[in-house]
Amino acid sequence: MIWVAGLFCSVSGQKADQAVATYSKNGRIIGVTNLSGLSDCLSRSSYGTVSKVKVDGDVARVNLRDKKVDTEVDIPLGRVAADDRKLIFRNFLSKKVKLRVAGYACKPEDSMTAFSVDRIY
Repeated sequence: MIWVAGLFCSVSGQKADQAVATYSKNGRIIGVTNLSGLSDCLSRSSYGTVSKVKVDGDVARVNLRDKKVDTEVDIPLGRVAADDRKLIFRNFLSKKVKLRVAGYACKPEDSMTAFSVDRIY
């Protein structure tokens, strides 16, 4: 009985996973990690210039363009803190910004779901 009570306390005391934003010296977001959990799908990465951003609830759908090749990326925002979420669209997920994205895609034709996004300078 004591073991069950201890297990309940340790599980209920855990926080939900939060995304981690990395800031530059001038206060701009330059990277966000831990956007999604682990997956059995294949990992992929892509980079390019943001050509389009569309927000649908807790997901930002971003098109990255590199040498006339477009890659569609879903960036989950559910784990991003409210303070970071305000800044993310101001100078990170906006047109003409170069990004490197790592994520998962279960099928080759599916859009990639990001677990890490970094700005390229």
